[in-house]
Amino acid sequence: MFLILILAGIFMFVSIFIDYARIAAFKVQAERMTHAAMRSVMSAYDTSLREYGLFGYGDSSGEAIMAKVLNDSVKPSAVKDGFPILDIQWDTTSLSMERELGRYDIFNRQIQEDMKYRAPVDFTLEVVNRFKPMSEEMKEAAHTVDLLKKLQKLYDKREELLDEAIANQTESADRLKGLPALIMNPPSSAIYDEMLRETPETAAEAAARYADYLNKKQMDEGLPFNQQQYMLELARYRTGVGNVAAGISTIIQPALQANQAKLEEAQVKIEEARKINEEMKRVIAEGENRSQNASYEKVGNSTLPGTSPPSTGSGSEAKSTRSLASELVRADTLFDQLNARVRSQNSDFANVRNDGMELNTQLRSVTVMSGVSIKPAVRQASQVTERYMDTYVRSGPSNVILQSKQLLESGRGSDAQRKANDKESKGKLKDVKRILSQIEKGSSGSMKAFKQLEEYYNANIAFNQASREEAKKAEIAGDPYDSGGDAMNGMDSLFGGMSNLLDSLGDELFQNEYALAYFNSMDFGQLLGWTEGSGDAGEVFKLENQELEYIVYGFHNPSGNIAAAYAEIFGMRLAIRTAEGLIENSKLGNPLLVLSAAILYGITHAIADMVKLAKDGSVELSKYIKVKLTYRDHLRLFLLMHSNNERKLSRMLALIRLNTGVNPDEKQTYASGNMRSSIKLWFLPGVTRSIGAVMGSADQVEDGRFFIDRKADYSY
Repeated sequence: MFLILILAGIFMFVSIFIDYARIAAFKVQAERMTHAAMRSVMSAYDTSLREYGLFGYGDSSGEAIMAKVLNDSVKPSAVKDGFPILDIQWDTTSLSMERELGRYDIFNRQIQEDMKYRAPVDFTLEVVNRFKPMSEEMKEAAHTVDLLKKLQKLYDKREELLDEAIANQTESADRLKGLPALIMNPPSSAIYDEMLRETPETAAEAAARYADYLNKKQMDEGLPFNQQQYMLELARYRTGVGNVAAGISTIIQPALQANQAKLEEAQVKIEEARKINEEMKRVIAEGENRSQNASYEKVGNSTLPGTSPPSTGSGSEAKSTRSLASELVRADTLFDQLNARVRSQNSDFANVRNDGMELNTQLRSVTVMSGVSIKPAVRQASQVTERYMDTYVRSGPSNVILQSKQLLESGRGSDAQRKANDKESKGKLKDVKRILSQIEKGSSGSMKAFKQLEEYYNANIAFNQASREEAKKAEIAGDPYDSGGDAMNGMDSLFGGMSNLLDSLGDELFQNEYALAYFNSMDFGQLLGWTEGSGDAGEVFKLENQELEYIVYGFHNPSGNIAAAYAEIFGMRLAIRTAEGLIENSKLGNPLLVLSAAILYGITHAIADMVKLAKDGSVELSKYIKVKLTYRDHLRLFLLMHSNNERKLSRMLALIRLNTGVNPDEKQTYASGNMRSSIKLWFLPGVTRSIGAVMGSADQVEDGRFFIDRKADYSY
């Protein structure tokens, strides 16, 4: 009995450890089978998405796959008379799928996973290295064009206002042009008496014949009407004097109104020009500090793997041209001088008017009164009027209006040559705009595909609750300065994107390289052929041939993305070539002439670059940097410039949905499974339950079976 008691105790002790060992083995096995089941479920990924390096769960039933794997794992052993140590039974299972591929964070993570094995960093850094040598040159060029473009518009507006002020003076003065011919023609310092023969046509003739008029008038006075000898001569004289007086009034009265309005307007315009001149000073002072320069400097000072190509250009010429900007500012004394001349003209006009009206009064008196002293009034009016004509109307050294014009012209340097350059530039830009307009009117054969694409894009935007932004129409400004300024703004964006890339080689880099790796772009040479009438519009504007352009720009029509790419490549070439033009024309002196010549140089060579890119497939980065850039290289750079990541991701997802027929918004990438299983306890379930209670899991034992719950998560 004693031995039985001892063996019973030992057996009880050992049996507990046997069940404990079975439980431990059961837990390990359940864990392994749970993970195996989840791996089997997630192996049923959609194969069409795999073409884009993506994983999303397919159309199979995950619960069915999981149940099959779990059931197969607990089938009885095929070995005869085998002894099952673990008789595992699956109680309940559940599976949940979530984290759709169409979500930005999920899609972005899968892009990173795919692209980290494609070594895009070296290639992208190589592109940045290409631009590194020209960063200083482009910085100075962009800075110079930015400053001079602002000054050019202010300069032209200021000079236009000054010209208008001079024109107002001229218009006011010209109102008196006919007055000297009515007073004394030709002018003379003396008036000699004449016989009353013809009708007087000037005040001087009326004065010269006034004595004879009085004499003959006296001779006819008192005689009967039929005996008066000089009746007709006297009548002609009175008619002539009346006509002269009326003519003087007809000139002076309207001239008074014009003089008041025009000269007042001239002073207003001079003051407006003075304000613009002050604005130019402010622009020059503030122009020395340009925030965009930091991006150029960061790229230029970066230390990147690989080598940068040598450059024979520099930014010193552009900087030198910019330093001459202060020469465009007018001296304050000029505006004071012009104002003083306007005031002087107003005063001189008042003298002409007063003496003219006094003469007019005398003329009207001669026919009704005797002994009127008309000659002094004529001489005074003639002298004042002639002086006014010499000072403000007639060409000559004493004409102050001509002096003002000459003074303005002396400060305009080479405006004539600049305007000739601008005219030529506008003509060339018209040709570019014509091609762009032709592209924008391209084939509409793919509209159905684009409408479907837009629907998918909007759906993904709504799915991610992101903001939708309309794509901006591609434009090339008709004004050369605006076109050059827009081109330099594009370079600011490009170097800003490169600068951000250097700060963090993260999402932006992987997304851009993913787009380049998986999506098609247009054949630029085929586009040129179409614009020249030899290409197939249907092939050029097909959606599948402009996927990358769509990702960059986001137009939902066949021509918008291609037109935008064409305009932006032209803008980039224009910016680079304008920078070269600033170097080539730096010796012209006048900064605005240098700018106009540089822009003309830039437009001319940019047009040639577009043709070369289409025909040869590549174009040199710059005259000073002999590195080839292809059409796709340009698009790679534009992806940096248009850093709208959310919309960029939605465009890629919309294209993937259109091309595969699979909606990424419905494809889950994360699975979570819960499984409950059990084994039958062999010994002392009550004791084991007691042990379990101590371990805090009293509910694991039910009806002699030990239950456990296992959870497994799996993500692509």
